[in-house]
Amino acid sequence: MSETLHSHPNRAGLASVLERLRDALGENLLEAASADDMDEAAILPAGLHPAVNVLRAAGFNLLADIGATDHLPLTPRFEISYHFIAIDETSKLVIDPPRYRLRVFPDDVNPVVPTLCGVWLSANWPEREIYDLFGVHFDGHPNLTRILMPDDWQGHPLRKDYPLRGPDRRFAAGGRLGSVPPVNPT
Repeated sequence: MSETLHSHPNRAGLASVLERLRDALGENLLEAASADDMDEAAILPAGLHPAVNVLRAAGFNLLADIGATDHLPLTPRFEISYHFIAIDETSKLVIDPPRYRLRVFPDDVNPVVPTLCGVWLSANWPEREIYDLFGVHFDGHPNLTRILMPDDWQGHPLRKDYPLRGPDRRFAAGGRLGSVPPVNPT
């Protein structure tokens, strides 16, 4: 595990968060790192809920974003990134609040991550978007259905092995249906 000292004044005391994550996650903690702008921990899916509990107890009270990355051809292939912010509720103006990133690495063949919808309602749509575009399943999600692509769409278009023009789609010049190049019917 790589660690550096916190130089940012709003991030003082975050070393104890790492210690609590180590205790709570055990073998589900892969590595932790600290940078000038944000700390992060790489974890396995089984450690997501314990890690979130540690972060909430440490004052990280806002789930700002969830994103996904397909690292194909590398393994682990998928990475789900959760960005948390600690907003001081007593302060009216918070400039550069403490932030923490959890990087979750599910299985390559059957990527499944537990949902955070029961902890943060704001996880609902980003999890559906990741499911729709990358094919990562969120176990326990209340409505894991497509959100951007049509319901009958085949595959997940942001996977790196997805065909450039989609499955069974032909290029039609100018958006017109027909042969390429268009043939004059006369």
